[in-house]
Amino acid sequence: MYMHRLAESLVTDGLQEVASKASGGRIQWDAVRVEQRELLKLYRDAQDSWQEVALVLRADEGVASGAEGSSVASEAVVINRPIARSMSRQLAELLLNGADEARDGPPQYDDAFVQRFLSAFAREAAVYVGGPDLQEAAGLCVHGSELPGAVEVAPGTRIFTGGVPAVVEAVLEGQLSPLDVRWFVGRRLSVSCAGSQWCPISCSRPLALKQCLGLPKPLWHEVLETAGGELADISRIEYLKRADLQQE
Repeated sequence: MYMHRLAESLVTDGLQEVASKASGGRIQWDAVRVEQRELLKLYRDAQDSWQEVALVLRADEGVASGAEGSSVASEAVVINRPIARSMSRQLAELLLNGADEARDGPPQYDDAFVQRFLSAFAREAAVYVGGPDLQEAAGLCVHGSELPGAVEVAPGTRIFTGGVPAVVEAVLEGQLSPLDVRWFVGRRLSVSCAGSQWCPISCSRPLALKQCLGLPKPLWHEVLETAGGELADISRIEYLKRADLQQE
């Protein structure tokens, strides 16, 4: 907790020093020192991913910054950034076939299937921003059912991706609820723990599959509290900054 507060203080002091160089509400870039520019870049990158919880889909061992024993997730999806609770035709087209300009060749799914998809998910769905990468590519579905065409994220996890036709049929037949499935627009590529921006945590299947729709406690806080130790301390510090949350 001490190091977290110290780092926060150093960042705040650094940003205030940069802001003090402003003239007329503007900062001349050439008046900012190299180390201050690096601070601004790191701060911007951290703001983009702050309090994100990502589910790793693929990981490459021993390649992060060349560090022995380290790892980098070559593909992950952010699971706590919901954007829609129902499905429009436009969103369905994007999830199933991707944007027109990003697609080579004909769409994978025809109009008839898109209509069946909407029959299953138009009224109720859970759609998330999975990350800033591949946002114009076809989306991804994540669920906990072993269905034809679905691929297990890792052996024994019982967390699956894909199998879209089988997912749609399972929802239409009442075998699955629409909220048993998460849909993701975009991914996060090359998520590294080398710079301490991300922290790897092994968590339970129910936590990884939990829908982030109207939760009484944000998933980021729940994950950190479950992890315990220094991560739980960071969660408590951040709780104090939220007037809309009441810590238990």
